[in-house]
Amino acid sequence: MLLRYEVKMTVEGVMVSYNYSDDAEHANILTVSASGIKFSKRWVLTHGSILSPLKQANVIKNARGKPILNDEFYDNLPEIYVTCEKVKSKTPNMYENLEILSRERSLNNDADLEHSSYQVRVLTGRICHVWQCPVLDRCVDNILYSWTIGHRDGDVEKQTQLGKALLSVFVLVDLETDNRDFKILRPLSELLDMCQPPPDRGATVDIHSTPFGCEVFLNAVTRGSVCGVVGKRPSLLLTDAATALGSEGGPVFTAGPDNHLVGAVVCSVSWWRGEWVGLTLAAPLKSVLAAKLRVQQPLPARTPPSPLYVRILELVDRSTVLVRCGAAWGAGLYLGGGHVLTCAHVVKHHASHKVSVYCDNVKETAAVRYKTKDDLAYDLALLYVSPAHWRHLLPAVFAEESAQKGESVLAAGFPYFNETNLEELKPTVTSGHVNNVSPSLIQTTCCVQSGFSGGPIFRITKELKVEVLGTIVSNAKTETGASYPYINMAVPTKAFIRLVQHFILERDENVLSQIENKKDMIQSQWRLLPYRSKI
Repeated sequence: MLLRYEVKMTVEGVMVSYNYSDDAEHANILTVSASGIKFSKRWVLTHGSILSPLKQANVIKNARGKPILNDEFYDNLPEIYVTCEKVKSKTPNMYENLEILSRERSLNNDADLEHSSYQVRVLTGRICHVWQCPVLDRCVDNILYSWTIGHRDGDVEKQTQLGKALLSVFVLVDLETDNRDFKILRPLSELLDMCQPPPDRGATVDIHSTPFGCEVFLNAVTRGSVCGVVGKRPSLLLTDAATALGSEGGPVFTAGPDNHLVGAVVCSVSWWRGEWVGLTLAAPLKSVLAAKLRVQQPLPARTPPSPLYVRILELVDRSTVLVRCGAAWGAGLYLGGGHVLTCAHVVKHHASHKVSVYCDNVKETAAVRYKTKDDLAYDLALLYVSPAHWRHLLPAVFAEESAQKGESVLAAGFPYFNETNLEELKPTVTSGHVNNVSPSLIQTTCCVQSGFSGGPIFRITKELKVEVLGTIVSNAKTETGASYPYINMAVPTKAFIRLVQHFILERDENVLSQIENKKDMIQSQWRLLPYRSKI
């Protein structure tokens, strides 16, 4: 898909590849690929992960952000192939018409051979510049230091070190000349003019990429929400738009009629604390290019988001809190009067570790009023904090109608946070739908990771009210340790809310013990879920 702008420049998603062999006799030649952004007809920007098999990747790793300018480095890089959609000529000439006729007569069927999916063109170029973005590199050091980048195969430690070193690296390809004397700042400046500031949390974005280096998937489009924005400028975007290996370098656009270019994918597969993250990491190109060109960018004057979205996120933010107990943490739901609902496994070690609740630049110690016994449904806990410190929060509103299979929902939690910067502490919000429901369990497709335990599943009603349908407890996990964030389970609100509300009004702690449902069918349902893992 070609996206045209008023400045009469074009931006196009492409596949970037090269042939590689790790032996001198070239007996085993592999094709290495990534996605990329073709702009101004001549240039392609892609991600540094495409260099990972090459010896030069270690040069980049050891450079530690210093510019790589020596000719020897670039002379030994392979020739680059750029695969893109073939654009029909506005005025086809005789030669093109003969080519079309030749293709049509070679097949005796009704296939539309002129469809864009059958028409690709392959261009050749050379890598003319490689650099590391300091804005993104600081984000890797400060936030992603404990993450694993890519598939956890082979030497995970070595793979992670190289993956993190290349995460903030960008590659510029020239499709017209091998002459590296060309001023590379000019095309980067042109690309900067094409970019727009990234959208706010909750906005919808489209990613164009070619996963697995397969032409069949050329410029595949996936859509999702911006789940989190890191930094004020910012330095990283988190989105639940689904991507796969090979999507790195693909352009990120705002969804809608204008399709403004806002970012590039830098990581499609990552792990944290042994669990698949399930979110795509994208770099805001405005920040990346401004840092490269040393252009002082003012804080982005963003298009005001929809007042409706702002109000919904505000309601989510003012009822969802972070709960921490020792090294474990999760989310909690504010019920009013200083009461917070969370998961029992989040505060499992409350007897030996302090329980803290965080929200909107406030941190307070909490007391555990009730906790379900370990490994029993429904894995819930009720906390109490002094209500005087939480007057800025809003008590959650619980749904009267049960969840319906297929309905759209939101999930909120705290998979990533910086304890030294509580002013910007906001829950990550992901979207999905209910794909299974029973009186004792809700299964959703929202992206859920560690830090979502105890967080709410929200419904937005026709009257635009934000209601809580359930409390997130677990997701699916295989025997090898891989977690699946898009397969997760929650306890329906109706299974416990009357008991909790009765306790808040009457202070009768005996009523809370009834939350531990003694019915064998319900206990079996939670125990026998395949590969259940608590988060």
